[in-house]
Amino acid sequence: MSLHQQQLQVLVILSANLCNPQPQLVSTATLAGKMDIQLTKLRQVLKTMDGMGLIQTDSDLQYSLITRKGLQYLSEQQMEVSTIF
Repeated sequence: MSLHQQQLQVLVILSANLCNPQPQLVSTATLAGKMDIQLTKLRQVLKTMDGMGLIQTDSDLQYSLITRKGLQYLSEQQMEVSTIF
């Protein structure tokens, strides 16, 4: 899976968390389990995404949440896919 695909998958999971009545921070272990990816690889992805402003994560890369920029990016990517097909 490419880095871009991994980033989109993280954003989809984190945005789905917002549908909960009381959204919580999402643990890296939860993300890794849902994505079937090793924690070390996921932490690299999360660090990159945090640097891009798509998510916010704590300094230990244990918990994450999506940002407005991340929601906007995800929306743009979903629109691109729908116009291609």
